[in-house]
Amino acid sequence: MIAQDDLACLQTEERNPKSFDIDQVSTVELCQIINHEDATIATAVSRCIPVIAAAIDVLARRVRRGGRVIYVGAGTSGRLGVLDASEIPPTYSAPEGQFIGLIAGGDVAIRHAQEGAEDDVDAAVQDLQSIKIDGRVDSVVGIATSGRTPYVLSSLSFAKSLGCASIGVACVEPSAMSQSEHVDFMISPVVGAEVVTGSTRMKAGTATKMVLNMLSTGTMIRIGKTYGNMMVDLKATNLKLRQRARNILRSVCGPLCPNSDTELDALLDSCGGSVKLAIAKLSLGLPVSEAQERLTAADGVLSKVLQPASLSPELGLPHEARSDFVLCVDGGGSKCAAAVISLDGTGTHGYGEAGGCNVTDVGVDKAIAEIELAVQRACCAHPQIRGRPWKPSLFATAWVALAGYDRKEIAIAVDQTLEALFQRPIGNSLKVTNDTQLLATSAAGQGEADSVVVLVAGTGSVAMCYQRDQGRLVRTGRSNGWGYLLGDDGSGFDMGRQAIRAALLALDKCNLENHVNGYVDKLPLLVQRVLQYFQPKASDDARYDLLGAVLSSASELDKKKLIASVARIVIELSGQDQLSRDILDNSVRSLTNILLPIVTSRRVQVEKSILVLAGGLMQSDIFVSAVKSALLQAKMSFKTVEVVQNPALSGAMELVRQVQESC
Repeated sequence: MIAQDDLACLQTEERNPKSFDIDQVSTVELCQIINHEDATIATAVSRCIPVIAAAIDVLARRVRRGGRVIYVGAGTSGRLGVLDASEIPPTYSAPEGQFIGLIAGGDVAIRHAQEGAEDDVDAAVQDLQSIKIDGRVDSVVGIATSGRTPYVLSSLSFAKSLGCASIGVACVEPSAMSQSEHVDFMISPVVGAEVVTGSTRMKAGTATKMVLNMLSTGTMIRIGKTYGNMMVDLKATNLKLRQRARNILRSVCGPLCPNSDTELDALLDSCGGSVKLAIAKLSLGLPVSEAQERLTAADGVLSKVLQPASLSPELGLPHEARSDFVLCVDGGGSKCAAAVISLDGTGTHGYGEAGGCNVTDVGVDKAIAEIELAVQRACCAHPQIRGRPWKPSLFATAWVALAGYDRKEIAIAVDQTLEALFQRPIGNSLKVTNDTQLLATSAAGQGEADSVVVLVAGTGSVAMCYQRDQGRLVRTGRSNGWGYLLGDDGSGFDMGRQAIRAALLALDKCNLENHVNGYVDKLPLLVQRVLQYFQPKASDDARYDLLGAVLSSASELDKKKLIASVARIVIELSGQDQLSRDILDNSVRSLTNILLPIVTSRRVQVEKSILVLAGGLMQSDIFVSAVKSALLQAKMSFKTVEVVQNPALSGAMELVRQVQESC
């Protein structure tokens, strides 16, 4: 057994050799030492995940039956319990008292240490009795970094004698707590010696908070307080929560939502402010009372309510997940779009969008998250499958086309992640390509051209060529697409950069010539509009910091998108402002120059090839007209020139055609 008064054997009381001279190093080194030690905490907690998971399952079962989770601790451990318990009701709309934090010495000990309170074993029993602890449904979590605090050990012993589920949290092993017979689940994230010897509010405190967060969050998720990772079980009781409620409704229900905030608020009011109930009502198309009955029958778990088996037959939804649909995802730099089409011959489809997912820019994890969201929104927009989480088994075949997929090391990671997401290997039923392959294939499926050239002008720019080989298109070359630092000529970023540089130059001239107030309106129209775009409140004053406004975005990706967004101003003004027209002309010339290496190669016969124009800029008739004029001037006479308005939908239609041909 561990002696109650023997601290020397505790890992948290040892001296840390990495911080022996922490009082003599620079402040930067001091912070680095602390940070490096903190970096070990997550690993210590990860070793406890199996027992934490088992504890969560027990807590969830008891809470669902009306039980409470009672944290018990002294000092820092007690404060952490009180903190976690206090955050659950406002975060998850949990009933007051569902999570309770008891600290040795009472609430006054939260702010002021109470000498001797941690040793008072009788007070522990009295505190639990005062809240009328019920051994049939309640659970007690004893928190003691040392694993030996008498107040905590007494609480666990008394709670266990009544039949409560008991969980111990300590940062040493072995401990008096782990060796007692009163703990059902012992969680011991051993973080080792503290940077400052014995200061367990540091690593041990952080590890304890992580464990408590995992226990409470996991319990809330298990009893249905979330839908996916969204806190749907909230009540819109103030302005912030009302806006969050609107955002959640729009995210989950997509096109099913009313358009205006006023209509959404009325819907929430009819559901008593319950976001979960509003989602069920919208998704199922039921009256509030029936939607509430469905939720009650499913123990309040929204994902169960929206499962196929629970949906009403009048909605025409399949009761089992069958592969009756095709999916196409167009993952570009500015947005990720998904289209789902039925294979029943009706052509019924759903379309959804999410944020940009160029894997080179945002990384694999972020790209996959945006893909999942876009697919969910597309399913929510499809009349046959809306109102339930999408499953891989829905899709007979899926095509994911991603910008930035060309790099080999990225492609490997993307392939592995998508295979796991769609639960199938890459092959006939899961196709993963660069986004330009999607454009080329969907266009070539409509004709018999020998080759296809794709010119993309969006945030970035690139051209690629494809040759028909045994009925399929094979990429034979590319031009540009080197990113905004080295290429992307003629792109939205390129146009926006030219416009902003013109505005910066104009401001510099104003300041050099001592022209300040009232002079901006004499500048070219494009310059005025750029200034208004970035700082509308100061658009008549040449002294404000345009450069700072442009470069103040948090990330390089945000800066790139912000600069590219100025391109629409250039296009809009190109018919009335000479500077805008010059920038537009420069951009389309750059795009024809990107095409030049392809059209002059032996791999492409221009007169027998389709040119596909795609990307955000190509959605503008003004810009497309300018590109076509530039092509004529450059004597690039393609067989046909096509503008792809909705690549995801076009790709999904091509998948339908392929599936039907194979039948």
